[in-house]
Amino acid sequence: LGLQKLRREQDTPVASGLTRSQGWLVGILALGSACLTLALPLNEFDPILHFALKGKLLHGGVLPTDGAFQALTGEYGRIMTHPNYPLGIPILEASAAHFGGWSERWVQWPLALWSASLPGAVALGLRAVSSAAAPRGAVVAACTPALYVVEFLHRGWRNLEDAGLGAEKMLGGRGDLPLAALLACAIALLMHARRQPSLALLAGLALGGAGQIKNEGLGLIAVVLTAGVLAGGLTTRPRGPSWRILGLLAVATLLALAPWLHLRGQLPAIDENYPDQFTSANLVQNWTEPEAVELAPISPHLYGPDWTERSHLRPVRISRWFLNEFFGVDPDLPFLGAGLLSWGLLWLLFFLGLGRALRESSGRWVALFVLGGMALYALVLLVSPWFLTALHQKQIPGRLLLHLIGPAAMVAAWPRITRPSPSN
Repeated sequence: LGLQKLRREQDTPVASGLTRSQGWLVGILALGSACLTLALPLNEFDPILHFALKGKLLHGGVLPTDGAFQALTGEYGRIMTHPNYPLGIPILEASAAHFGGWSERWVQWPLALWSASLPGAVALGLRAVSSAAAPRGAVVAACTPALYVVEFLHRGWRNLEDAGLGAEKMLGGRGDLPLAALLACAIALLMHARRQPSLALLAGLALGGAGQIKNEGLGLIAVVLTAGVLAGGLTTRPRGPSWRILGLLAVATLLALAPWLHLRGQLPAIDENYPDQFTSANLVQNWTEPEAVELAPISPHLYGPDWTERSHLRPVRISRWFLNEFFGVDPDLPFLGAGLLSWGLLWLLFFLGLGRALRESSGRWVALFVLGGMALYALVLLVSPWFLTALHQKQIPGRLLLHLIGPAAMVAAWPRITRPSPSN
């Protein structure tokens, strides 16, 4: 209904949207992603220890400030991981449990359709620029393999057989897809806020939700606002995100986040207290000194060539990992690079569309957000207290980049906008 309303409000003629074949493709992928999510076993680290344990406590009436959320980090160590981790998914779990009693698998129902919603959010955003680009962006997003499984079919059908059993799967109980979908929704709404400024309030609610799904959402909120300021400052035409829109967005986001930020300040941070990691000494040390073997949780030689045959400098490793996600070539599959197996054509099309987007004010803002998100995550990996190679083997770089998939697909499908020549 929202798309139909926006369609009627467009000043230019609107194309029919998805063709029949495109609609079937997006629909089949959406249905498949939901069914696959519901069918997966839930024995991954994130679903059980980050989310399900907290969801069960909330369902039992335990408040986050009670001792059960904090005492388990003391004498018994790691039973409660990251007490200050956002409670968005545990709240969804606890709420869903009221319909049929507690089960760890309840988390899969509210998560089942996140990947299905991403193509629609991409199409909604692009419709503010070009109705012809909207279906292209939707198909680019829907056909991105990382929404369903990392390095899709790299080991044949074993990838699907092992889905949910290790680091190969993006669906299941992790919070990466909800964060990606909420960010895509916020970006899409902001692209329409130029015509309807009140939509910036809804975008702020979506951004606030992103901040309550994963800690990375808080950092990306700052990137969204910074990109809006830069895009507004880089254009001389009143076509980019106006200061009024950015003000409404900031206020709505802060109001949506305020209860969680207040609660988060009362919870201990045992590992991922990244504000404390961003120090000049830490930055200089991790930039110039090789990563110490003593930090390895297991014997370094078990990490294979990623540790023994490559540079141990973090900036070199991070650059190589990101380039491998974008353009990497797998030696076993020379015609299907590792990046292509995980991302399809998404990042190639993103970099090809980057020039078109940067020339237009709205596109400049979306492109700056994606580039800023990449820079933020490279910096986070640089200062991370975790052993970097262990993070890589857990697919952390790819999971971080997944958060940017919605706006990246928008830039990938960005149209060439021709402006009428001035009349004499």
